[in-house]
Amino acid sequence: MLITILVIVGVLVMLNVIVKRDLHFEEEVLINKGIDESWEVLGNQFTEAHLWSTNFKSSRPGGKPKLNGLDYLHRETMTEKGENFQELDEFDPDNYKLSYHVSKGVPGIAKSALGDWSLSKLSNEQTRLNVHFILETKGLLGFVMSPIISSKISNASTEITEELKYYLENGKPHLRKLESNNNNNN
Repeated sequence: MLITILVIVGVLVMLNVIVKRDLHFEEEVLINKGIDESWEVLGNQFTEAHLWSTNFKSSRPGGKPKLNGLDYLHRETMTEKGENFQELDEFDPDNYKLSYHVSKGVPGIAKSALGDWSLSKLSNEQTRLNVHFILETKGLLGFVMSPIISSKISNASTEITEELKYYLENGKPHLRKLESNNNNNN
């Protein structure tokens, strides 16, 4: 009996160490705004996402810079779940691309979280936004919870790109953001 329990515990410990799953999320959105105006908000105002995204209660620059042309390392954000840092790994204004990894605030069932954002010019007044998020789960719990996590992140990635599009096209936050601000003030 003891050997059986030890074998089961050993197998569970090994599964917890080696089991993982990469969850990928892709978004493509057409924005009725020029690429330079779109990059201004997405890239140059990277640290001000709280102005248009319901997900962020606040955001600001932080950390010692490591990339040329930037005076910060990461975007410090406050969400419903707490503090979160998105550390820039690539910031390329010439090609309208940026990528980051979450360096603080990754859920306990995740090993890493990455985001790649890029803009493509379709015309003088239309831009394509492509977003690719990757979340690497860890352990048995992360593996088992991945369908629920996948659903939540899929909804969040759709929401964030929709809100960015709205902000760019209308010059003001999406109604969800305005309602979120009102709820936070009450």
